[in-house]
Amino acid sequence: MLNNPGAFGSVAGDVPPAEGIDVTDHRYRSAIIQHRIARNVQDGLRYADKSLPRFLGDFDGQAGLSLDRQRRVLRGETSATFADLTFWAAHFPYVAYYVDDYLRQLFLPTTAAAPRPSHPVARTRAPGP
Repeated sequence: MLNNPGAFGSVAGDVPPAEGIDVTDHRYRSAIIQHRIARNVQDGLRYADKSLPRFLGDFDGQAGLSLDRQRRVLRGETSATFADLTFWAAHFPYVAYYVDDYLRQLFLPTTAAAPRPSHPVARTRAPGP
C-alpha cells in the first residue's frame, strides 16, 4: 500500500501510497493507521529505554502478544487488530493520539485536533488483565 514499504513504522509523518493506490483507499488508510501505531510504539519503547522483547516479557503468554507476532505487526507484515491498538495505546498514549488525529483529518476535517496526552510519550502500566 505504501510507495516505500521500508519506511513503514520508521519515518516520521505519513508515507505516500504506492503507485496506483489512491489516498482514499481503505487499505491505504489502514496501513497509515498501523504505520502510526508502529512509529509511536518505537518512540515509546525508546523513551522508556526498553527493547520490544524486554517490554513484552512482562506479558509473556498473553494471547496476541508473542514477540514474533508483534514484530510482524510493527513491521507491517501482519495486520494490526483493535486489540493491538488498545494494548499499545494503554502503554504509549501517543499511539491513540496520532491514530485519533489521522481519523479526525479523514472524517471530521473541521474538528479541532484532540488534546495531547499529558505525559510526553510513554506511560508504563503493570501487566495484568
